[in-house]
Amino acid sequence: MSIELQLELKYVMNQTRNSFPLTETQKTEAIDYAIKLGATIDMIVVSDNMNTAYGNIFGKEILYIGTDVFPKTGTTRSGKTANSRITMRGAIAHELVGHRRADLVGKTHQRNTDIGVALDEAQASIRAARFAIGLTKIERYILLRDAIARLKKVGLRIRQVRSRLWIDEF
Repeated sequence: MSIELQLELKYVMNQTRNSFPLTETQKTEAIDYAIKLGATIDMIVVSDNMNTAYGNIFGKEILYIGTDVFPKTGTTRSGKTANSRITMRGAIAHELVGHRRADLVGKTHQRNTDIGVALDEAQASIRAARFAIGLTKIERYILLRDAIARLKKVGLRIRQVRSRLWIDEF
């Protein structure tokens, strides 16, 4: 199966983030922030059927903005994880300042193991917290908590893997 088809089939399934269709105002807000972070309008695809994600497919950069770009509303117990509290700006920053920037300079991690995925996701959240413009202190803190939680899930601590993460320069 091609990578394009795999991305097309990756439907929003995360129950701890928003799954309601985005309003026009929400779409505009997300697109505007993505552009502030360096995305171009031709690379942005808004879809109610895709997770928010960045990818480079056959030499073309794509930023999917899905319903999960916003946190889930309400106060359910599942809404208490760091990832479930990441704001729209935090989610866009995670994709662009975290994943995109690392991809452009060849500093991503192999995602063929749970540890590789955790390293790549933690790195993206830490980079977003440190370098993204327009985030509040709370948004930065939540992104850092997200990174710690992703590492903890695979039995790692930040001090064990810090030297493997590209988090000290933009």
